[in-house]
Amino acid sequence: MVAIYALTTVLVIFAIGEFCSSRTNAILSQPFVAAILLLAYFWLGFPKTLVTDAGLSTLGSVASGVLIASVGTTINLKELARQWKTIVISVVSVSAGVIGIIIVGSMIIGREQAVAGAPIFSGSISAVIIMSDFFNARGMEHLSALCSMLLTVQTFVGLPLSTIMMRRAAADFLKDGRNLTLYSNSAVSAEGAKKKLFTLPESLSTSVIILAKLAITASVANVLAGFTNGVIHYLVMALFMGIIFTCLGLLDENAMAKTGCAGLFMVLILASLFENFSYITPQDVIGMLLPIVVVLGLGSLFTGIVAIVLAKFMKMNPYLAIALGLTCMYGFPTTLYISQDVAKAYGKTEEEHTALSNYLVPKIVTAGIATVTIASVIIASYAIKLL
Repeated sequence: MVAIYALTTVLVIFAIGEFCSSRTNAILSQPFVAAILLLAYFWLGFPKTLVTDAGLSTLGSVASGVLIASVGTTINLKELARQWKTIVISVVSVSAGVIGIIIVGSMIIGREQAVAGAPIFSGSISAVIIMSDFFNARGMEHLSALCSMLLTVQTFVGLPLSTIMMRRAAADFLKDGRNLTLYSNSAVSAEGAKKKLFTLPESLSTSVIILAKLAITASVANVLAGFTNGVIHYLVMALFMGIIFTCLGLLDENAMAKTGCAGLFMVLILASLFENFSYITPQDVIGMLLPIVVVLGLGSLFTGIVAIVLAKFMKMNPYLAIALGLTCMYGFPTTLYISQDVAKAYGKTEEEHTALSNYLVPKIVTAGIATVTIASVIIASYAIKLL
């Protein structure tokens, strides 16, 4: 397909998604609508090289590090100190979901399929690679295919469930007027201003310079992650470096928003991720329907139950706790986009929008990184020992 036609098609698809999101108060989030439309596009026989023809495949993967570094600029030290609850709830609830799939799922779809699918529920492409290499080496390609299918299909389960939970959490948040003051941008900025080591001139805060600084941050993170031999994932390091550089004063707070490029970056990244849908056929989905339903159903059920219990002990909104656990089903960058989507839909004023963004985005993004980037790899490494 001609590049400009392909790019136009991608942008129109995401534009429809944004329109649907705004009209439904994020019940139908932009990523979810775009994913459905892209899947329909491929199933109707249109070119499967759409994303590549538009020139977005490489750009999307490169943009991830820059965008996650910018997420670090939205998290102040006080908020970061509160994130231990987010990490505990997300990781423990997802682990409960995995255990539930293995124990109960084995009785329904057999041990092999249950153990193969459990790590994929926790979300990471790295988990798919680990499991697929194990199965392919032993001539069990059908289980390898199941892993790839689960990673793709679970987005359609996780996105609507998470959107519903975040919408309920947002509504509860706005009921307490004190939250607007607690999570206001001015309060965050005032606290951060006292702890800056460097003060850069305003001339170094133009859109292009901010993007350059974010790219440098992502590059530094990539180098440091290499020194750990993969123990700390590149995106995890990018988040940490974004936080550190912002605290030092080297990065602007809420940097990506100041560039006006956040929407473009999200389209680049989501389009490159959704390119995988071109390999999925309706027959593939039908043939693996039972194990997919069992794995995703049990995983969501056990994750939700444990998240509610943990939320009660840790005094967190139960709907938000469930959303934290469900981030494993789609991960970054969708975690960033969907949380921003809900904040935009429910924030009727600028103050409400800012407060909701400061409340939802850091927690949802941190949860997604904790589950998808860290927990899933550990779980997959252990799961292969059960076969």
